[in-house]
Amino acid sequence: MTTRVGDVLGGRYELTKVIGRGGQSTVFRARDRVDGDEVAIKLVHGAVGDPDATERIFREAQSMSQLLGTSAVRILHQVHTDDGEIGLVMELLEGRDLDAELGELERRGEHPSFPWLERTFGPIVDTLTTAHSRGLVHRDLKAENIFLVDAARGGGVRLLDFGFVKLLRSPTITAAEMVAGSPSYISPEAFVQGAASADVRADVYSLSVILFRALVGRLPFEGDSVIHIMMAVTSAPRPRIHPLRPELSPDIDAWVEQALAIDRDDRFSSVHATWHALRSCLPGATF
Repeated sequence: MTTRVGDVLGGRYELTKVIGRGGQSTVFRARDRVDGDEVAIKLVHGAVGDPDATERIFREAQSMSQLLGTSAVRILHQVHTDDGEIGLVMELLEGRDLDAELGELERRGEHPSFPWLERTFGPIVDTLTTAHSRGLVHRDLKAENIFLVDAARGGGVRLLDFGFVKLLRSPTITAAEMVAGSPSYISPEAFVQGAASADVRADVYSLSVILFRALVGRLPFEGDSVIHIMMAVTSAPRPRIHPLRPELSPDIDAWVEQALAIDRDDRFSSVHATWHALRSCLPGATF
């Protein structure tokens, strides 16, 4: 990718700073020369001349457009670079992601309050429920993809990165054997059968991993390599929470067994059911 800070895309968006970089994309901060607004632009690498990559970008934009009015990050426009790369113009978010927030709490040996959990995860569950009702499976849920907006910028949360989204009513474009996502959050069936097999219960699993981490201060399955994590996710006994958090209902361990079940048929069938069951295990769960 030859696009860099200082370039102007579409004769309108001046790139001012790199604010995120991953294996498949780079996110820039940009200034809209038309109305002066600050925006974020996600440029996806390697899409030029690759029909599958181009289709994936289209599906990401389509998914985000279908979720307007939820807590999904808002898409504003699409734009092209001079060399044909496609960019998604999105709302610019100020704050930090959930991974950073939980990491700080973990370093201090603290847990988030239950009202904080409600404020943070309630809107994410609502957004995923809407997505699933429209045939969209996120497939890359992780703490880094939940963003906490600064109170000075209006507060709230946003669900990010629909780059691996699966449209249940459209042909797959992910090879059946490909494993997509971040190892610690990948569902057992995705490890065994590939990402193409994912349905809404894959999102149930990944969301439950995030919730487990928020409650315990660590991930449910960890390892020195992807292989070690995969073996734990697909075969190890499910961890317990109650011995570590005795103030929670003993039913919390039954929640873990079902939320992180190896066989997806044994798992909660929806993120709403997962969240509702967890809330019943928390003290004063009448938020």
